[in-house]
Amino acid sequence: MRVHTAHNQHQLGARRKRNLSYLFISHDLLVVRHMADRVAIMYLSKIVELAPTAELFAYPKHPYTRTLLEQIPSVRNRKRSFSAVKGELPSPLNPPSGCPFHPRCPAAMPQCSVDAPQLQQIAPGRTVSCHLYDKDKTST
Repeated sequence: MRVHTAHNQHQLGARRKRNLSYLFISHDLLVVRHMADRVAIMYLSKIVELAPTAELFAYPKHPYTRTLLEQIPSVRNRKRSFSAVKGELPSPLNPPSGCPFHPRCPAAMPQCSVDAPQLQQIAPGRTVSCHLYDKDKTST
């Protein structure tokens, strides 16, 4: 862990010193939180949420993002137990119709199984792909 942290610190220093941008891909959200200015959350190869790091971690919008962040270990809440995302992971070769997360989503609505949500801006610098944030829910 110490080598990993030292390497991350070196990357951050080089990025700031040389004004660099880079794409950092990881499943370790604690490292992502430390390394990134902006975060894109993906599910089955599709971006479901994109936001500045601090906003995303403080106020996750997409149900999948919320689910991921709830599973991050915390020293403040050591008694919390891990709970896997409900349902089976769909095949990326044969994804479900509509929203790819709908079979596992705690907030799924009938529309989610039919229509794939579009990535839409919900605030400056903040986009989400979820019917919960459709601007006009009456049109379909």
